[in-house]
Amino acid sequence: MTSSSQPITPAFQRELDPLLLLPVRLFIACLLADMRWRDDVTVQGVLRLSERKFAPHVERLRAAGYVETLTKGRRVELRLTTLGLDRLTEHVKALDKVASMAAELVSRGAQHSGRSTRCDKRSADGPKPCAEDL
Repeated sequence: MTSSSQPITPAFQRELDPLLLLPVRLFIACLLADMRWRDDVTVQGVLRLSERKFAPHVERLRAAGYVETLTKGRRVELRLTTLGLDRLTEHVKALDKVASMAAELVSRGAQHSGRSTRCDKRSADGPKPCAEDL
């Protein structure tokens, strides 16, 4: 590879949101996807996280503009922003592409090794050919 040539990055890799790669942040965003105000203790409880482990993730999402917070006395409420919903939607679509490609690669590997695998032709973009159909 010459210094001027760059490795080609698959489109789905460029579409993955680095902030949502950590499952806890992805799940926080998913729990807030309806864009309604939610009590932070409720979201924290669903994820079974301590305040100490939960708060830094909410702060990162808030600092990026994905989540907004509203303090009411001692209570803090959370809501996904429009930006957060847009990023979450694109990230989940990219994850679907990653999972489809991984399933295809596993299927191809199993096919080459003589083992059979279950082939699931469902995806967000419609039917996908299985590796043996290619």
